Amino acid sequence: MSLYEIYIERFSEELVPLEEFLSDIKNGRYGNFGVGEIRAFRFQLESNIQESAYIKGGELGIGENEIERIIEEKIEEIRKLFLEVFGWL
Repeated sequence: MSLYEIYIERFSEELVPLEEFLSDIKNGRYGNFGVGEIRAFRFQLESNIQESAYIKGGELGIGENEIERIIEEKIEEIRKLFLEVFGWL
């Protein structure tokens, strides 16, 4: 099971903050995952944010520049959490 699948499963059970989930990964709660797998999880999160923002932004009539700004903010938040927890991107 990928980290993304674990995250979705856990998130569906309870609203787990990303920082808590990342700390659980670091502490081995879900097994041992390598740098590549953890980075793949981050890339998946970033990709989903982009996709969701364009879909939701389109539904709400938000302009493309505003959508891009929101995406950049959210991705920066994710990257900050990864840096805080793991010390790398």
